[in-house]
Amino acid sequence: MNTRNRTPSKYICYGLYLYLYLYFSGLSLRKTSERLSYCIKRNHVTIWNWIQKYQPKIIKTKQRRICEFIVDETLLKVGSGYTWLWVAIDAKSKEILSLSISKERNMFVAQRFLSNIVRDYGKHVSSFNRW
Repeated sequence: MNTRNRTPSKYICYGLYLYLYLYFSGLSLRKTSERLSYCIKRNHVTIWNWIQKYQPKIIKTKQRRICEFIVDETLLKVGSGYTWLWVAIDAKSKEILSLSISKERNMFVAQRFLSNIVRDYGKHVSSFNRW
């Protein structure tokens, strides 16, 4: 008869630390289990179960510095109707900061979209694409 081998709490803490601390540098669950294997052998699914059980809060690191947004809206035909796609892009890294979909294009929709970006990233220079 097999008995269940419970993991000591210090290894659970160390596994969670490895995953969460190195989460921002791209460490996956499999890589975390490989690094943890020097101390104790545990599967990547076990580490995922620890995350689900203890639900640690991921603390955001210092937010990226963004100098300028590029904001664009595009009309898309979806089925028989039309939809507006709003996008905000970081001008330097070309990373998508925010997406929004709306059925109409007016100042209220634009203001709501821009206020969400300002809330998340602060006030910055905005460029509007006019194609």
